[in-house]
Amino acid sequence: MATGKSRIGRALALYLDRPFYDTDEMIETRAGKPISRIFTEDGEATFRQLEAECVADVVCRPDAVIALGGGAITCSETRKIIRATNAVIVCVQADVETILERVSRREDRPLLAGLSPEEKREKIESMLKQRAPHYATADITVNSTELSHAEDLARDLAVRLKAAT
Repeated sequence: MATGKSRIGRALALYLDRPFYDTDEMIETRAGKPISRIFTEDGEATFRQLEAECVADVVCRPDAVIALGGGAITCSETRKIIRATNAVIVCVQADVETILERVSRREDRPLLAGLSPEEKREKIESMLKQRAPHYATADITVNSTELSHAEDLARDLAVRLKAAT
């Protein structure tokens, strides 16, 4: 959450001249409502199911750059779908301070809705700890900071991807 996956993904897709897909945008289109309403009205389980469906729709598209939601890789069904395609998984990481700063700019993060700043910090720390084993399975990890520019990270990532293939 708030690590820059979508911005870096869009920049990477432009840099590589490949199609870009953002599964959060796809989920909202499919559901006909924002993710925050999906969580509120239908629950996280429905959101995760929609997410798995959207991932399945795009992972088989050739040369696609796909931005997944921060929790997508924690779902075993989604992991199986991704790994079956031999896709290169990139983890975009940010520290708690960076994430907290970025999520504080908007109030549409359903997993942080209604929380005080201290509670948001605790929730972010908890999610990062819980998700760490899944993030550690990524093929490439990129660190995003407040000083990072998506275009620079995308260019560096493109070099690393070419070296990995």
